[in-house]
Amino acid sequence: MIGLVLRSFAHHRASAIATGVVAAAGTALVTAMAGLLGTGLAADISADGDFLVLFPLILGGWVLAIVLFAMVSTIGVAMQGRAGEIAGLRLVGATPSQVRRMVVAETAVVGLVAVLPGLAVGQLLGAGLLAGIRAGGLVDDSTGYSPGVPLPLVGAALMLAAGIAAAWIGSRAVASRSPVEEPAARTRARANRARPIAAAALLVAGLASSFTVLAIDAADILTTALTGPGCVLVAVGLSLLAPELIALAEFAFGKIPGVRGGAAGHLAALNLAAAPERVRPAVTFLTLFIGVAAGTLSMQDIENQYGTVGGDGQLMAAINYLVVALIAAFMAIALSNNLIASIARRRTEFATLHLIGATGGQSRRMLIGEAAAAVAVSAVVGSLGAFASTAPFAITKTGDPLAALAPVPYALVIVAGAVITLSVTTLTGGRVIAAAAA
Repeated sequence: MIGLVLRSFAHHRASAIATGVVAAAGTALVTAMAGLLGTGLAADISADGDFLVLFPLILGGWVLAIVLFAMVSTIGVAMQGRAGEIAGLRLVGATPSQVRRMVVAETAVVGLVAVLPGLAVGQLLGAGLLAGIRAGGLVDDSTGYSPGVPLPLVGAALMLAAGIAAAWIGSRAVASRSPVEEPAARTRARANRARPIAAAALLVAGLASSFTVLAIDAADILTTALTGPGCVLVAVGLSLLAPELIALAEFAFGKIPGVRGGAAGHLAALNLAAAPERVRPAVTFLTLFIGVAAGTLSMQDIENQYGTVGGDGQLMAAINYLVVALIAAFMAIALSNNLIASIARRRTEFATLHLIGATGGQSRRMLIGEAAAAVAVSAVVGSLGAFASTAPFAITKTGDPLAALAPVPYALVIVAGAVITLSVTTLTGGRVIAAAAA
């Protein structure tokens, strides 16, 4: 097992680096929340302690759930690129369980390596967050950052455990695949059933959390505390439906006049139909980002206009804005990593296109077309999820569900997601296409 792990690192450094970056970023976020929690528990002033305990507990739970989902997706993408290697291991006698244990061992090593930089950045991030909280007048100026040792270590351990769980879950499909034939019908059917069921369960749980606020007083802080997790759960549920969302994008390529024009558009449409896993990471992370960020900012826009003022209002505003900032940073890292890994694996495809006469410009436009389709479908579905999860909050606060449609927050989030996706696709795609044509 140790030999397999070492050889795997030697041949798949890019995947290990991508997983390590996501793990380090996740560790930094989780340990920053743990540091704030330690500071709150040690605070001398009661009001400061209450704030600094509630704040990281609410935000830390959201962050850990999103980090786990991002790790599962990242490892799943990496495993798709290792299908040939896994098939070879299966041919020489490795069982699916052995393959999964190998991936778990690799992820554990990567997670341990990521712990030290993650802890260091997490402490800096926690201190910076506390400085911002003090500057906003939410805690006393005399409150210093005192994270202690146990809680940040517990946060790092939780992140490591999340990575191991993600490796076991994310490696299941490829490890169980037959090395000599297509996946067995039973395996495919089980996988196809499990994912929509999980997505439906998350959507129901998220909407239930959001709609509970209809029975709560508008001034109660629980209206925000329940709607935030509702946004996260709905967005994660929609993200799990990425294959179905890609099918919608492929349908649009065939039905919307002018979209499929030219060689690049034709190739992009063929790729969406024949190899949807190539754009699945973009759709997954964009839907999650847009759903959470647009919903949270829309909720805060309503709160600013109609909600509570004073300490509770400031508390939830700080939490909401920080949720968006941290999720935006983490999703940018995870999305970029997955896009880079996905495009880099297509070098053989680009080389083949070059040999049959496709120009570099056509290949780049094909990639941009795929990315644009991912952005379009994610923007629509993520926005619908954000609206559905915040409409009850809008009704409770204003009596009008349409108050949840805040155009500026939605536009800002969609533009940010589009810029990240198209920029990474253009830069990475241009480099890989040029190398393939050389």
